[in-house]
Amino acid sequence: MGSPKAARSKAGQGGIWRRRIGAPFAVVLVAAVLVLVVFTGQFAQGPDASSRFTSVHVEDSTLRRVPTDQGLETPDSSKQEGEGSDRNAEPDESPDEAIIEQQQLPDETTEYSGKESALQVQEGEEGTVEAGSAPYTKCTPPSSTTVCDLSNPRFDICELCGDARTIGQSSTVMYVPHTETSDGEEWSIRAQSRKNLPWIKKVTVKSLNTSHAVPSCTSKHAMPAIVFALGGLTSNVWHDFSDVLVPLFLTAREFDGDVQFLITNNQPWFSKKYVTLLSNLTRHKIIDFDSDDQVRCYPHVIVGLKSHRDLGIYPNLSPQNYTLMDFRLFVREAYGLPVARVGIPYRADRDDPDKKPRVMLIDRAKTRRFVNAAYVIQGLEWFGFEVVKVDQNKTDSSSLDEFARLVDSCDAIMGAHGADLTNMVFLRSGAVVVHVVPYGVEFMANASYGAPAQDMGLLHVEYSISPEESTLLEKYGWNHTVIKDPEAIRSSGGWEKVGEVYMSEQDIVLNMTRFGPTLLKAIDFIM
Repeated sequence: MGSPKAARSKAGQGGIWRRRIGAPFAVVLVAAVLVLVVFTGQFAQGPDASSRFTSVHVEDSTLRRVPTDQGLETPDSSKQEGEGSDRNAEPDESPDEAIIEQQQLPDETTEYSGKESALQVQEGEEGTVEAGSAPYTKCTPPSSTTVCDLSNPRFDICELCGDARTIGQSSTVMYVPHTETSDGEEWSIRAQSRKNLPWIKKVTVKSLNTSHAVPSCTSKHAMPAIVFALGGLTSNVWHDFSDVLVPLFLTAREFDGDVQFLITNNQPWFSKKYVTLLSNLTRHKIIDFDSDDQVRCYPHVIVGLKSHRDLGIYPNLSPQNYTLMDFRLFVREAYGLPVARVGIPYRADRDDPDKKPRVMLIDRAKTRRFVNAAYVIQGLEWFGFEVVKVDQNKTDSSSLDEFARLVDSCDAIMGAHGADLTNMVFLRSGAVVVHVVPYGVEFMANASYGAPAQDMGLLHVEYSISPEESTLLEKYGWNHTVIKDPEAIRSSGGWEKVGEVYMSEQDIVLNMTRFGPTLLKAIDFIM
């Protein structure tokens, strides 16, 4: 086999010959590649390679090329959207339930546009689409032209999949069917979750046939859109969540932010107050539908908001199996509050011997007030609570972001039956809602707050006051039907009479001795 030294000598000689032969060969190979690249580049460029593609103009449902001066909407052309709307309008007054935080935006004269950084990245040229883009696959055009469902007792909903065109100034959404056999249909719906309120603005939905003129698109978008109405009973925080925010979560969450909102009967205060939640449901610009002068074309439009019940979600009715706990966790994530696995504050600092469970006491501003609030605070402290008293007037002027963090710092929230208890959405899992029920409204207590609290993963403790704890006793006396038989008042006068007497005329003088066992139950839950 020879020595290792000889073997290395032969290997070295072979390497020398390979280098002598390989070097010229490598030079020739590199030169050939350079020649090929140059000729290929010349061929690829062609005479028009430096020119840009023109925009796409859409007529009917067919894409075709048009000159660039007829192109689609750009950021400059979209700046006028929403002009003419009343940006300084005050919210509708609510008798005694409204908590409206006037959260200031950098420029109050401009439309809310969500998180600006996300918009700049995601929108580009305001969502316009060029020919050859990928087809939309999140819905399938129906076999029939009936796109609206009016059968639900709570809400009407229309879902247009394929070629949908919105015309804001006429409050109209048009559907261009993919078949030529359409007879054409038309619906007019209140685009919110309470379709029986006559003052909610209507939107007209038309399914066109071949004889109808189809408006040309001035702005074509690749994402879906949701058209819905504000107004109604909003400006009451319970209705803000029950009628708009929970239904909007049900309708929009599945799109993971890639959906545009077109709002009719827009209320600027609503977008300011709930900017954090809205910007976590859409990363696109929110359009004031009533003043929008564009014909916007989308591959998918939903008109109206889905709703299951008051301040509630039925998971079996949601294709995504959403729950009210999902909604609460979404709210907490949006406001940057601690994640679900973080326990309530008292348990987190259990090792601190001076730590007390913290309760937020919400004292209402007008009706169902705690007349003896100072005595109530003294009693809560005697039972071992640290009390954070919040007046309704104070929450009106604070930002919702700050208030959410304050609620999150508490182990329990306590208040009389009313919209303020809706702030339980900011509590941590396992926190307690101490619900003081005024005289005569026991029938609505569980549906309004008890069941929602439990569905959110919270603990609910209910205390119904006695006639002696109500100021109605002093006003009407023991022999009046208001005191003797609240059910008779409700049966004869309906909700209007209940609202007039038991919701609007009543304040509370809480008996802390009688209330004590309820507090002990709340403490037991916290411990």
